[in-house]
Amino acid sequence: MVTLWVSFDVIGRRCLEACVEAGAEVAAVVTLPGPIDTNRSGQCSFDDLGVPVIETEDVNTPETIASVREVAPDAIFVVGWSQLVRGELFAVAPQGAFGMHPTLLPRHRGRAAIPWTILTGLARTGVTLFEIVDPTADSGPIIGRREVAVEPDETATTLYDKLLRAHVELIREHVPQIADGTAPRLPQDAKRASAWPKRTPADGIIDWETRASYLHDWVRAQTRPYPGAFTYLGEEKLVVWRARPIEVDPGDPAGMVVEVRSEGAVVACGEGGLLLEEIEPGQQIAVGDRLG
Repeated sequence: MVTLWVSFDVIGRRCLEACVEAGAEVAAVVTLPGPIDTNRSGQCSFDDLGVPVIETEDVNTPETIASVREVAPDAIFVVGWSQLVRGELFAVAPQGAFGMHPTLLPRHRGRAAIPWTILTGLARTGVTLFEIVDPTADSGPIIGRREVAVEPDETATTLYDKLLRAHVELIREHVPQIADGTAPRLPQDAKRASAWPKRTPADGIIDWETRASYLHDWVRAQTRPYPGAFTYLGEEKLVVWRARPIEVDPGDPAGMVVEVRSEGAVVACGEGGLLLEEIEPGQQIAVGDRLG
């Protein structure tokens, strides 16, 4: 089976490599123009894979579709691409087009799945491999799923790694089935569908009036490879990569630095306090400083 890959991120690249290990051929990769944009979580290059690279900002343009037709793929995989793919593109591949989503579809379609998984307190999530049959996001028949446990102290970093492995396992299992025409296609139950909204880096700002227990979730949901939760000390932006809740005097005003320990500064919250264990830049913060 000859495949075409549409991706700009690390998970998409690892899935492509797993696809080759499963016996498929890669005709080309459609990806974003370089150089790597550090504001795009997990973006990576595909230039060193020895296959043609088609660079585009819009996968649905006539020029991109014409380039895809030239490589004549049997199947298209869209893994790690933030734009909806329209029918003109996936109609090119006679064996179908396939996407992957880091939740257990039909629940939690949409964007920013890893941060939302932590922020909403899910105890389990997963990855779904599905066929793309219309431009609606994440709605096509399910080929396979992998469940992943979400630990109480899970971070975006650790959950990303778990979900990456689940992506690769699904590709290894189901690419041979897609190639020989035996892959299952189970319709999604639209009545049980839900969706998460898009998040942007600006959504990571910390509101110190929030309970410390939730700000702990806020920080770990948006840590690397995402842009991070952040606050301000005067005009200086501080990214908080790691923090944990602790007890403080309930009379302290939210956002005030009430203590500085060897592990980091302690900031009063709407309820409790947050120990900032890793911030960037790693400047000195003093007792009495106000963040916000």
